[in-house]
Amino acid sequence: MRSLVFTVLATGLLAGCAAQTPNDQDQYFDNITPDPVALQTENQRLANAEGGVSTVQLPAEGAGSAPENLPSGISNTQDFEAVVEQESIASDAAKLAALRQSYTVVDPEPLPQRRDDVNLAAYAISQKQAVGTRTYNRSSSNMSNCSRYRNDPDAAQRRFLEAGGPERDRNNLDTDGDGFACSWNPDIYRNLLPS
Repeated sequence: MRSLVFTVLATGLLAGCAAQTPNDQDQYFDNITPDPVALQTENQRLANAEGGVSTVQLPAEGAGSAPENLPSGISNTQDFEAVVEQESIASDAAKLAALRQSYTVVDPEPLPQRRDDVNLAAYAISQKQAVGTRTYNRSSSNMSNCSRYRNDPDAAQRRFLEAGGPERDRNNLDTDGDGFACSWNPDIYRNLLPS
């Protein structure tokens, strides 16, 4: 019998909701003046929620099962009878008004600009030769200046490209002429592409 009553009530609510469009509902709530006490209570609840203050009280240790007014296994927000007792159109209007007061519009900010013109990923993808394959002419000097970039191969490649690489190697960072400075390897970027 209880499920039959619940079904009839739910059907009536759905039929009533279906008759209004979202614009009608907004106009309906706009014409209701929220109860000042309910509005203050809702504002306090929202402030507590934002401040991390919990208003939920758990049952004491050793206390019995769920309170008698709640069916077992159903939360207070899911029990139709409990919601009808606690909520009204005026309390819903107060909640809506409180939410509208706390609504903040955030303006978009411009995207940050790149700090340098060298894009190592784009360079790695544009070069098709393997590491160690002589592609660019270099002087006969095999003196490399890679010792200062031993722990930062990206910095070596960036410096190499900023100084005219890969066509020129003013700082002797690409003595084998493969277009890749010191121990820098383009495969870390190439392997990100789908095969």
